Amino acid sequence: MNWRKHASVISLASAALSAACAGNYEIDVAEVADDAALQDASGEYVADENGTVLGTSWQALSYPYCMSPFSDPDGDGWGWEYGRSCVVYRPPTTGAYCANGEGTASTMAALAVSAAMELGRWQPTKDFAIGRIGSSEALVLSATGRARCVDDCANTQALLDFQKEEASGKVMFPGGVTLNSAALRSRLVAKFRDQIGCEKQPSNGGTTNCPVEEHTLTFQRSEKGGCDTNFYFVAKKPDGSPLTYPGQLKNKLLWADRANPYIGFQNVGEVVSIDPTLGLNYRGSSDLGSCSGACVKIDLDDVSGACCSCGGANRALQRSGWSSITYLCR
Repeated sequence: MNWRKHASVISLASAALSAACAGNYEIDVAEVADDAALQDASGEYVADENGTVLGTSWQALSYPYCMSPFSDPDGDGWGWEYGRSCVVYRPPTTGAYCANGEGTASTMAALAVSAAMELGRWQPTKDFAIGRIGSSEALVLSATGRARCVDDCANTQALLDFQKEEASGKVMFPGGVTLNSAALRSRLVAKFRDQIGCEKQPSNGGTTNCPVEEHTLTFQRSEKGGCDTNFYFVAKKPDGSPLTYPGQLKNKLLWADRANPYIGFQNVGEVVSIDPTLGLNYRGSSDLGSCSGACVKIDLDDVSGACCSCGGANRALQRSGWSSITYLCR
């Protein structure tokens, strides 16, 4: 490999990673490095002889986080897994990276997880639509999306119900953050319109493409993540064959805000993951110990009166006034 030719890419990735850890998600690529040499005549980023597409920080880095800390034996911050380089995750030194202002960030990430769980894909412009809650615009399930669920999309609907005014100020997240339902409605609608605009662009097979391959998402596992709880999914074509460009699925997450730290999209081969708050997705998520470590819990079972822990104090779960499957730790 010609390291001199690609030296600017490594420094660009380092700059992007540093900015992400500092909570600065808007990066002007032109100010970081001149990456024109990495593009072909069509403006797409070309792969090196190892098949790695060397893109820009705007594309959320070409290198995924390492799945195992043992992938970096020399401790230089870089590992090697699945035949490619990976970045060793370093926990942020401040809370800025995982900021969850007004509770919108982790709720939107939880919606993306719920769509993967209940609808089995990320096709937001097919499965969701802009509707109304009262007199306000809000994100709602489409008839197409609801038809894909076996239980009427219970978890997804419960999260969409966070847009109701009755939920505002009552749903609490780690760090003492409370939900602002009006802010959630506004952000979901705005980001969904961004997704619609991107989907209207012609399919070009590139790394910034929004019309991506038809796919299915199958839950694999969950574990502690960078901000809260990572959910991992296996992404394949509907016939079970491998996707050609699994990394493009990040472009199906504009509606959940791709710069949202709780999205934290990664892909290693066919496995993709994102990182919402514990308690918001009852499928594939379990609490350690006898007391649920979540301030809000969505569950199809009646968990009224069960022990919960919120704000450092043990309390009991109580059913919310706006959803029969949403419980608050009080």
